[in-house]
Amino acid sequence: MSASQKPGSQASRVRHIRMDRSVREAMRLLSTPDVDALIVVDGACDETGCFIGILTERDIFRSMSDKGLETLDSLVWMLTTPEFVTADVRTPPADRLQLFCAHKINHIAIMDGLCLHSVQSIWDCVAEAPHA
Repeated sequence: MSASQKPGSQASRVRHIRMDRSVREAMRLLSTPDVDALIVVDGACDETGCFIGILTERDIFRSMSDKGLETLDSLVWMLTTPEFVTADVRTPPADRLQLFCAHKINHIAIMDGLCLHSVQSIWDCVAEAPHA
């Protein structure tokens, strides 16, 4: 299997895909419920793989608007965002929202030290934030 989900982990929504897989395969994974983004790895989809970046539906749609359906036959690494914003797992939702706004992004990687905890969308963060 080309993508994996860490069983029993709190990051149950974190899905991985190898960088040499097709965008078409990435779209299938992104279409599953509760999957907002894919972490693209070089190597095995386990602790030995190296993070290359993050891939979202938005990245794919932007490429399709420029290149059309041929995007689906491209390799995942060609559309991957190599530098993505991170926040510590202990960062309060209000501070995370500031990161979303400051960087004009829809997803951030939530880190627990050097380990990826989850990928959070702005909408999940809004739902998590205390309502005043």
